[in-house]
Amino acid sequence: MTFTSLPEKLRDMFMIFASPADADTPTGLLIFFGAFGAAALVMGVRWAFNLRGAVDSTMRRLRAVLELKGQRSGNLSLADNDPIGPWFFRIMGSVVALGGLGMLALSLILSAGV
Repeated sequence: MTFTSLPEKLRDMFMIFASPADADTPTGLLIFFGAFGAAALVMGVRWAFNLRGAVDSTMRRLRAVLELKGQRSGNLSLADNDPIGPWFFRIMGSVVALGGLGMLALSLILSAGV
């Protein structure tokens, strides 16, 4: 049993997606882009519009991490200030949603042209 490094594994996985039996139709890569774009679109919309409290739960986790870090370091004022507000997660969610929509559209356009 041989162990390969992570970059080699990623390269091998990309080669599986990028090199189908027929070199003119990169079906595996288009499926990968479509699936990744759909996942990014869903997660981005979830954060951008705070569906089911996605931003609120992320803010609670961030505050818990800051409180724990403050307890460990002895500086309890770490959790008092909010370094990142909910607007940051909503903006990032919008960016991720637009990127996912672009990837999904790209995969659909390329698959229609094939």
